[in-house]
Amino acid sequence: MAGCPLPAAIAAVPLSLFLACSHSTVVRPAPSHDVFDFGPPLPAAAAVFVDAEGLRREVHLGRAEAGGYGWCQDSRYPVDAGEALELSVIGTLERVMDDVRRTATPFDREAMEASGLDAVIVVRADTFDAGVGGDPFRDFRGSAELTLAVSAFTSDGLLLREIVYGSGIQDAGGVTCRGGAEAVGLAVEMAIEHAMTELGEVIASSRELRRSLAAREFR
Repeated sequence: MAGCPLPAAIAAVPLSLFLACSHSTVVRPAPSHDVFDFGPPLPAAAAVFVDAEGLRREVHLGRAEAGGYGWCQDSRYPVDAGEALELSVIGTLERVMDDVRRTATPFDREAMEASGLDAVIVVRADTFDAGVGGDPFRDFRGSAELTLAVSAFTSDGLLLREIVYGSGIQDAGGVTCRGGAEAVGLAVEMAIEHAMTELGEVIASSRELRRSLAAREFR
């Protein structure tokens, strides 16, 4: 376990409890279920592309973040929230639109019309930051912030371009350095859920998008 020094004060404690190494972070999908703000679903079938490459970070717990203690100093918490974001976007938009089809590549207008779809929605991770503080003898506190660039178009062209924001702060206990991973994961989930509420609202409340989708039946 090179690179994971054990503080002298806890040398007699089993190594498995206090190793300041890398602890994987679990981020679960967090779609928004705040349907009361979304209103009736848009009558449309939409292709949805999510670019979540920017949601990878290695969160580091240094001495300052550990309150000056060395219990978990230099612990690292890798975060990959890409799949969680993608599933959260799909789960949220399924409550906003009649038919949502996940796509691995962004559609252009020609591909959209050839597939019999009414709209294309693209969500790209714009900024992402996460942090953690604390130690095993008090709660760890995780924090996260993210912004997503959202765009939508129909056969009438680009009708929506917005930035949505999410943030989260979560505490997690535990008697090992792994508690930091839980705190970070929970904070990222909260940030995603907040962003998903904004995403649902901007899509559902777009007058231009609703007008274009309602008018397609008369073309």
